[in-house]
Amino acid sequence: MKFHLNLDTFVISDSHFGHKAVLLKEPIRNVLATKNGFDDFDSYSVSVWNKHVGTEDFILHLGDLYFSGGYKYLSKLNGNKKLLVGNNDLKKYKLLKGYEDWSLCKKIKLKIDEKKTILQKLKSKWGDALKKDKLLNAIVIDMGIHRVMFSHFPVMSRKRNDRYCDTRDMLDSIYKICDCSLNIHGHTHSRDTSNRFCINVSGEKTEFIPVRIRDILALYS
Repeated sequence: MKFHLNLDTFVISDSHFGHKAVLLKEPIRNVLATKNGFDDFDSYSVSVWNKHVGTEDFILHLGDLYFSGGYKYLSKLNGNKKLLVGNNDLKKYKLLKGYEDWSLCKKIKLKIDEKKTILQKLKSKWGDALKKDKLLNAIVIDMGIHRVMFSHFPVMSRKRNDRYCDTRDMLDSIYKICDCSLNIHGHTHSRDTSNRFCINVSGEKTEFIPVRIRDILALYS
């Protein structure tokens, strides 16, 4: 089934299935699992995903899906799923080809009327870097009153000397050139940016419950 991105699509980021180190960095994961009667976080994450997402629903995952040992959980997840490739997915996303219910976003996807004009501006500014950068992945789409960028990294906010600064400079530029009003992102886990237009859907912010896009946008109408 072809993936559809619309207001009823679910979104979540940074599941990190099978990643033991993140349990120490983000203790809320084990807290939530224990609180809900689970012995391990990954089982809790699968359960809460499937409780909210049906087999026919569409869900966009904004990167950092799984680590070693976490691949086995992917077949247990409900929905027609798209992964927007994040920094921790680069060596793993090819394995998703074994699943018919997973698709990938590996480039800049513009689902807006001015697509050709904006692509020309981007190529003029960044040239071949747009194609060569494997982390420059985003979807820009008009939804209701907003032009939304879906991305793994948040725009306009980062640590000094961020190792992904080149990618993120281009992402910031694309956000501005496209005249976006909201950025729905992951990557930062429990940390929010200082920008109100950046909406963090990392699992830590949603108790690992996938959220419908219409419910997110209702808060910014």
